[in-house]
Amino acid sequence: MFSVIDALIPTFIAFGFPVAAMIIGYVKLSKVEQKEVRETFLTLKTLFSLGFLGLGLFLISIGDALTLNKVKMSGLLFFLPGTVFTAVMIGKRSKVKGITTVVFMVTVIYFWGLPT
Repeated sequence: MFSVIDALIPTFIAFGFPVAAMIIGYVKLSKVEQKEVRETFLTLKTLFSLGFLGLGLFLISIGDALTLNKVKMSGLLFFLPGTVFTAVMIGKRSKVKGITTVVFMVTVIYFWGLPT
C-alpha cells in the first residue's frame, strides 16, 4: 500500500505544482486577460499539441508509478499525436527545431514511455 503512495508522490509533485501555479496565475489576471487566455488555450492547435502531450505524459507517469501497462499505453496513444502536432507546428517556423522536437520526443518515448 505504502509503496504505491511512494510511487505516486513524485508524479503528483511534478504535475501538481505547475497546475497549481497556473491556476493561481490565472486567478490573479484581470477579466479581460482571463478571456484572452481562455481563447488562446481553447484553440484546436493548443488542445491537440499541448493538451495531448500533457495528458499523455500524465497517463504515462501514472501507469509507470502504478505499474499498469494499459494506462501507460493509453498515455502513449495521446503522447504520439501530440508529438506529431507539436513537431508540425514548430516545423512551420523552423525545420531544425521541428526535427529536434521529434528526436527529443522519440527519445522520451524510448526511455520512459515503452512498457517493460
